[in-house]
Amino acid sequence: MTVPLPLSIAWKAVNGLSDRNGLEFSGYIAFTMLLSLFPFLIFLVSIAGFFGQTKTGEEFLSTMSLFEPPEMLATLQPAIQQVIQNRNGSLLTIGLLLALYSAASGISALRLALNMSYGAQENRSYLLRKGEDFLIVIVGSVIAIIASAAIFLGPLIWKIVAWFTFVNAGDARLWHIARYGFTLVSMGIGVIALHRFLPNVRLTIAQILPGALTTTVSWLIAAALLTLYFSKFANYVSTYGSLGGVIITLMFFYVSAIVFIFGGEVNAALLVHARQLTPPLNPELRPSPPHSAS
Repeated sequence: MTVPLPLSIAWKAVNGLSDRNGLEFSGYIAFTMLLSLFPFLIFLVSIAGFFGQTKTGEEFLSTMSLFEPPEMLATLQPAIQQVIQNRNGSLLTIGLLLALYSAASGISALRLALNMSYGAQENRSYLLRKGEDFLIVIVGSVIAIIASAAIFLGPLIWKIVAWFTFVNAGDARLWHIARYGFTLVSMGIGVIALHRFLPNVRLTIAQILPGALTTTVSWLIAAALLTLYFSKFANYVSTYGSLGGVIITLMFFYVSAIVFIFGGEVNAALLVHARQLTPPLNPELRPSPPHSAS
């Protein structure tokens, strides 16, 4: 029996995720993302304060609330609010540079994951890679500021759209759909950018798009299922006490990392099928470097 191509690609992506230790590596990404989240917020709020966008932190938290489980937000909200209240508008401080460096470590973890999925050997210099990490954090911060400003001005923009179309400005359901749509499109563009610039392999947008769409849609489904699971079936607070929210946050990042790596594996499977990429080797099958004669 012939297996349909989408199922075949999905199966190969699952195999690649397992064979190349993607599940284990997702734990490393989750830990790194948790450590880099607050440095990123410090940098984001400082940049926003420099441009006079003092509500960026609140809008960032509001955007997160669209998808993240409430238990996770309850854990992060006090710390995020403290970062916002203690913001420093200066862009030339040692602490801010350290925050930028720490936030960039999360980008480095994502690069390792994509190189692993595509079977790319990293031969770029450390300074070049770290500079790229810094640039992505800075550009991401500016985009987050612009996006938060757009969300802040959302009701006004919505009224303008309604004025020139047949949309009912008072329809709350359409407004929520528009907010979700804007956030998901922004996320999809961000995933495409990461696939385009992070791995040491040059791909076209057409080659990246299947995995980026897979990541975005799968992440939306995973976030909804996790929210349902935490609210209906699991009580981590009674199991872990005050650490329950931290465990939930780590689990959310872990599942998100799995989804991100799976998108890379989907692209790799499609490229191998089209004979545009050499099949990535499993870590245990990589040839050992030649030893120099003593």
